[in-house]
Amino acid sequence: MRFGIFFLAIFISTASLALAGDDTNTVALSATPAAVQKAINARIGAGKLESIAKSFEGGEITFDVDWTDKNEKECGFTLAEDGTLLNVEVELTETSPAVQKTIQLQASGSVLESLEKVVEDPNNISYDVQVAKNGRARGFTVDEDGTLLSKEVALTETPEQVQKAVQKKAAGGQIKSIEEVFDDEITYDVTITSGGGEKSFTVATNGVLLREQVALEETPLAARKTIRQKIGNGTILGIDKSLVEKKMGVLPYEVQGRKEGKPFDFSVGPKGRFLGMDE
Repeated sequence: MRFGIFFLAIFISTASLALAGDDTNTVALSATPAAVQKAINARIGAGKLESIAKSFEGGEITFDVDWTDKNEKECGFTLAEDGTLLNVEVELTETSPAVQKTIQLQASGSVLESLEKVVEDPNNISYDVQVAKNGRARGFTVDEDGTLLSKEVALTETPEQVQKAVQKKAAGGQIKSIEEVFDDEITYDVTITSGGGEKSFTVATNGVLLREQVALEETPLAARKTIRQKIGNGTILGIDKSLVEKKMGVLPYEVQGRKEGKPFDFSVGPKGRFLGMDE
């Protein structure tokens, strides 16, 4: 599982991960890393650069770029700090018929606010969609083949057992978002805000807590050592502690990361055993 907005550079402290906020500011092209400048210049070509928003969220730095092409069409894309393209704004007509069909079905009666092609993993492309209806905004994600991967829901739209589990886990905090995920079985990814930061966890339809997000320093010392060794000079994007599903006989720590511009996900046991790379 990839919890949405919770990232960590390997050198960031535990407190930064567990209670990370969002910090965004506009910067000049010259103030971005060389790799980002190169990627921006290559992508906009003869277009006009409008603005660059540098975001620091949970330890990961990204750059949201707005620009205008030669036909004065407003465009946008997001880059990682190493210049990797993470997502790009597209038109509905630029997607496949299967994707268009799913989006139109899910957005029925709503206004399409934004459509982003997520390309950080070239072998796993998806589309993040934002729509609005009666003043309420919501989002959903569609796979490249048109399969609905997930959608935002309200707490009241979840099963009663899920509602109880979420309310208990979120006690003292505020529910920021709930995402219904359609995989082999339906699960709910919940993000809450508490103490000025965010935490996420996953609940099954029967209310069982499946996994929860943890900071690097919340992992056992042996597991922490293996995680640091494996990630090297890469970036940890999140760590999920499995609470139910075992791997090689133990409840693993599932690490989502980036290394050399590519996804780098792996699992580690509580005693530091490397449990393999994750797809």
